[in-house]
Amino acid sequence: MGSAADLAAAVNLSTSRFLHLFAAETGTSFRRYRLWARMLHVGAAVAAGDDLTRASIEAGFASPSHFSTAFNAMFGLSAVALLGGGAQVIVMES
Repeated sequence: MGSAADLAAAVNLSTSRFLHLFAAETGTSFRRYRLWARMLHVGAAVAAGDDLTRASIEAGFASPSHFSTAFNAMFGLSAVALLGGGAQVIVMES
């Protein structure tokens, strides 16, 4: 997924207008949406057998610790604790 500036330029809007319209139409910020999309990417990769480190880097997180911090902030526990407890990751198609 491109940056907000790239997407705004693609639809001939200023970045600020794009961000305003994105939030108004989706009910969430572009930043939060992009984070959720990255988490879904990690979930799908782990469900397919990839390890967390590889999946998080491929999803666009700067480092495994960046992913770990973001996951903990979003879900209130670490991904390692979740997966270590035997949880199975299932990503449902829309």
